[in-house]
This record gives sequence, C-alpha cells and structure tokens, in this order.
Amino acid sequence: MIKIDVVGKDCPIPLNEFRKALRKAPTGEIIEIVGTHELSKGEIALAAEETGQEILEIDEKEGVWKIVVRKVR
Repeated sequence: MIKIDVVGKDCPIPLNEFRKALRKAPTGEIIEIVGTHELSKGEIALAAEETGQEILEIDEKEGVWKIVVRKVR
C-alpha cells in the first residue's frame, strides 16, 4: 500500500502527489491519500474515475478526508 499524507497542503499538491503515486504504482496496488483541502478531495476522486481506477473508499471526519484507490491500469 502506498500512503500519501497531504494534510495542510493546498491545490495542486494533493492531486500532483496522487498522480505521481499512480504512475509509480504497479497494477493492483492500493493508494491511500489523506488530506484537508476540500477542493482536492473532489479533484482526486475525479482523476481516479477518469483514468479508470477503482475507488474503494472516500471518507471524511472532522475536516480530514481519506481516499483509497486500487490501480486498475
């Protein structure tokens, strides 16, 4: 599992870190990204969908969100 912590980071850092992890990850790898920037949460979910990845979880508690994605291709 690849874990990315972008708590306190604003756009475009969270999305860029997610894309970087996606490029490096082998097929089947799980990527978990945790952050606080609300816009980035939507952008990362959209980027995962647009690239055909499997979103396993999107959760938010007390302003901290977590997105878990499985790399499909």
